[in-house]
Amino acid sequence: MLADARPTLLLTVKGTADRLPRTDIPLITVDEAPLTDGPTALAPHSVEHPAYMIYTSGSTGRPKGAVVTHAAIVNRLLWMQDRYRLDGSDRVLQKTSASFDVSVWEFFWPLITGAALVVARPDGHRDPAYLAEVIRRAGVTTLHFVPSMLAEFVNDEAAGACTGLRRVICSGEALPAELAARFHEVLGVPLHNLYGPTEAAVDVTAWQYRPGASTVPIGSPIWNTALYVLDSRLGLVPPGVYGDLYIAGAGLARGYHDRPALTAERFVACPFGPPGRRMYRTGDLARWNGNGELEFAGRADHQVKIRGFRVEPAEIEATLAAHPGVARAAVLARRGRGADGPPSSSPTSCRRPPAASASPAPTGTSTPGWTSPSCGASSRPGCPPTWYPPPSSRWTGCR
Repeated sequence: MLADARPTLLLTVKGTADRLPRTDIPLITVDEAPLTDGPTALAPHSVEHPAYMIYTSGSTGRPKGAVVTHAAIVNRLLWMQDRYRLDGSDRVLQKTSASFDVSVWEFFWPLITGAALVVARPDGHRDPAYLAEVIRRAGVTTLHFVPSMLAEFVNDEAAGACTGLRRVICSGEALPAELAARFHEVLGVPLHNLYGPTEAAVDVTAWQYRPGASTVPIGSPIWNTALYVLDSRLGLVPPGVYGDLYIAGAGLARGYHDRPALTAERFVACPFGPPGRRMYRTGDLARWNGNGELEFAGRADHQVKIRGFRVEPAEIEATLAAHPGVARAAVLARRGRGADGPPSSSPTSCRRPPAASASPAPTGTSTPGWTSPSCGASSRPGCPPTWYPPPSSRWTGCR
């Protein structure tokens, strides 16, 4: 990703600098730099300049960087403040990895509204007991969960003591109605279900849970955003009919960094606005219900979510196939504890003799941890099953 992004400057701290890989990128350790000395030269800037770039899984095995502008994320943040009304008494828990775009509003929303920002320890988002403790101790009023982690949290006996919460935001995966009902039973505070791809400024729709609801829609569009449910000819489908979901408006990303062909494929001309207007083809299926709310119906392709992160199985297949012991690979997502994955893989043929095939899963150094297969086995005659992780680890085989 560093090679693709070509950053011009790397900011870090002294305790981290020695652990970073060696690169030609100029590096500043901010806790040692004399930041108040010398003149400050500001380059001309525009609201259409990039505010951030976040990488998401790519089906070719190469992650793609979605470039989001200042105008897009400011529209999103101002909508959020108008909708949920933080004030100086609020405390927002920042617990999401910076590689997940939810972290953008966790960082900036409290800072533009006078609320306090509470930073969780690294990987603290995986520990329900720790989260409950820090929510109580720090007086957290607002935080985010992906649904799979929300399920872990509400099942922890300490969750019910988090009486200072005022609102909880949920996104990243489909929110089951049963889980929303369980949350309401345990905590009874407003639960908001948001939806949006990385190719837009975090979220583009919102819906507040209503007790007794049998389904959980993804809701209605946020400010300056339009959503269309279309057929294969880009025609609008009637309410109640499932179709492909497209997004248009102020929140769209500029496209994928240095990927003009892929940008042109996914960010297409919008037939419902002025010339030059674009819309993003999400790959999601949805329909409008009788209340004018969108209901999510899954993917039109093979993309899956692992703890809220988008994963293209083809990306993991490409990484596995690059291993010298694997000729072809197939990857499936199986529902597991705390995630709607994790993926499992099964190489369909191997190039090496059995003695050389007993190697660990080859994805760990080139793909993020949440994409590493939980287990796998060679399956062609002549290649005896080789499980990874090995049986001595916490996994004893494929689930």
